[in-house]
Amino acid sequence: DSTDEPDGSVSATVASGAGYMVGSPDTAAVAVSDDDDPAPVAPVVNIAGGARVTEGAPASFTVTATPAPAAPLTVALTIGQSGDYAAAGETGAREVTIPTGGSTAFEVATVDDTVDEPDGSVTATLAAGTGYAVAASPDDTASVAVADDDEAAGVPSFSVDDAEGKENEWRLRYTIRLSPASDRTVSVWVHTKESDPLSARDGEDYVGMGWGTRIVFRPGTTEREFGITLINDSHDEGPETFEVELLAPQGGATIADGVGVMTIVNDDPMPAAWLSRFGRTVAEQALDGIANRMAAPRTAGVQGAIAGQALNFDPGSQSGSGLLVPSNFGVSANRFGAGGPGHGDFLFGQGSAQSRTMTAHEAMLGSSFTLTGEEGSSGGSLAFWGRAAHSFFDGREGALSLDGEATTAMLGADYATDRWLIGMALMQSRGEGSYTDTGIDPRPASQSCDGTGAQTEVLCRGAVREGDGDVESSLTAAVPYAAIQASERLRLWGAAGYGTGEVTLKPDVGGSLKSDISWTMAAAGARSDVIAPPTEGSGPTLALVSDALWARTSSDRTQDLAASDSDVTWLRLGLEGSYRVALDEGGHLTPKVELGMRHDGGDAETGFGVELGGGIAWTDPTIGLSLDLSGRTLIAHGNDDQEDRGFAASLAFDPEPASARGLSLSLRQDWGGSAAGGLDALFAPDPLGERGGGGDATARWHTEAAYGFPALGGRFTGSPHVDLGLATGARDYSLGWRLTPAANDNTPDLSFGVKATRRENDTAAPEHTVGFELRANW
Repeated sequence: DSTDEPDGSVSATVASGAGYMVGSPDTAAVAVSDDDDPAPVAPVVNIAGGARVTEGAPASFTVTATPAPAAPLTVALTIGQSGDYAAAGETGAREVTIPTGGSTAFEVATVDDTVDEPDGSVTATLAAGTGYAVAASPDDTASVAVADDDEAAGVPSFSVDDAEGKENEWRLRYTIRLSPASDRTVSVWVHTKESDPLSARDGEDYVGMGWGTRIVFRPGTTEREFGITLINDSHDEGPETFEVELLAPQGGATIADGVGVMTIVNDDPMPAAWLSRFGRTVAEQALDGIANRMAAPRTAGVQGAIAGQALNFDPGSQSGSGLLVPSNFGVSANRFGAGGPGHGDFLFGQGSAQSRTMTAHEAMLGSSFTLTGEEGSSGGSLAFWGRAAHSFFDGREGALSLDGEATTAMLGADYATDRWLIGMALMQSRGEGSYTDTGIDPRPASQSCDGTGAQTEVLCRGAVREGDGDVESSLTAAVPYAAIQASERLRLWGAAGYGTGEVTLKPDVGGSLKSDISWTMAAAGARSDVIAPPTEGSGPTLALVSDALWARTSSDRTQDLAASDSDVTWLRLGLEGSYRVALDEGGHLTPKVELGMRHDGGDAETGFGVELGGGIAWTDPTIGLSLDLSGRTLIAHGNDDQEDRGFAASLAFDPEPASARGLSLSLRQDWGGSAAGGLDALFAPDPLGERGGGGDATARWHTEAAYGFPALGGRFTGSPHVDLGLATGARDYSLGWRLTPAANDNTPDLSFGVKATRRENDTAAPEHTVGFELRANW
């Protein structure tokens, strides 16, 4: 067998039996020798470490098996360390193989870093396994000392990185570093300061750290990240910088780079959002005034309006009664046909949904004048004119909403002949309004600003919202304009303008931000009478009108604000047609239809709209009756939620329409918004803004009774009149008297009127006003 055992023997003994006798000796034995080797003895394994090394040199170990193994023997062990010297992946479980020679050596790599740290060691410990026994302690563990070689690398020094942060993220993060790491606790003091020349401002753009903020680095720490709270507002300041400075290091450290440049970046909408709408409004006001000039008759003398009361004493006209309301954009003037009141003129016209008190400022806005000279030998006439305009506007960009108003005073002069007109207008505009950014929430009164959560180091500002504020702007501009009657049915016009001014933002948190601005405008348009109106009898009329506008308002770069450019454009096209049917006895019936389209583009509100309007007018001079029905509706718009429509009906009785004498009665009712046709509604300066009276909820009534009789020897007509205006929540009662020239060549062109009005409103106390007017032409 293969068992190692002592030698032995096999014996045989004769036993008694029948027929024989047992002799002597009766026993014999044969010796048997064992031929198996003794069982091998399990070797005992121990480990020893090599000499001390310097970081970066390998640590050596030797593993020995006693007795030597008959075959290669695999031994398990664990590598550990004291300090931070072993290379990555070197620590942890490991295996070595002992050959039949009985001994083997292996190494553990160490790292040569730049950190100043205490000396340490690398340790190898044997682990139990198969085919061997582990020597008793201490021969089962070995260590190799590792010496740090960084003491001569220099004293630990602090540095701070440059950093960048987005304003709308409220936080700018930066890093302070220590190199090399220290084996002891060190610290440095840090604070923020403004940088020149275009710097961010502490308390306006960021929440700074004053003196007294101490940053501590524990042993072995090489970097720490911190945060500075940024103040998010609505103002486009462009990239702004401030500095983080390190001072007074302690614990044996020094400062290598003690200044970090912090950059705040943003793309906020102000003042560009305001300037685009202000610039567009001023352009509209300029074109409105110029349109009225192109449409105005060249009658020699002085004409105009005082405090919104048009100097027009024709009892059949709008002037004379009704609530005091601002008129819409002069559509007929905008189409360069018959003249009409312009945007910003305040007229005693049809009733409005609400009444309002007139201030001295509004009285100025409702005034205008034209001084036209006699026609010269060349067939032309020179005119001087002036007017004021006042417009409201609003807008929205993301979470920012703004509203404002623009007031413009215009003085101009032009020269006109039968075929062309050329002129120049000087404008002084002023805008004011407010802006609100609902995307910026107020911050709590106390907030950690250093990224550590330590409330005791830095406290942020109180609860405010820096995205809100007021804005003012001013502009002085010159606008040359010209028009030409290119053919009997085609009239072309153009205008350009340039101006400069200033914009001032006034955040609610205090302070002001100012910048110079410039304004440039170009516009052109045309009116074509495709089918000219009939001079008498029956016949159709068809006209095509179009205009285009481009305006840019720019602001300069300042310490407070970035430079900006804001463009707005529009393209408008309109078609109006009617057919006049002559009736017996001089009467006529005229159905009409109007279609208007407009597209707005650029950096303000944009969209496309289509308006459709129509109506019918009938008059019978034999009985003194006239009827006018009109209506319009917004049939398409880029904003599906936009709705707007209006309808009106009026009835008038005047047995002697050729004169102002005798009895005259008129009655008119309006529903919804403006009842004027598509061109009237669409060619208003701001058709894409909020429209009042969309739908049929608002109804307005107006009626007048007057009686004209001869006065002052029959050279004049005196007309006492009674007026009643009814609107939703408002009532207007008026008594008046007007004196107008009779149809007599010898009568001076002198008119006078006076009217007293009681205005009642469901939400305000009654108002009583007395107004008068005087006009003289020569």
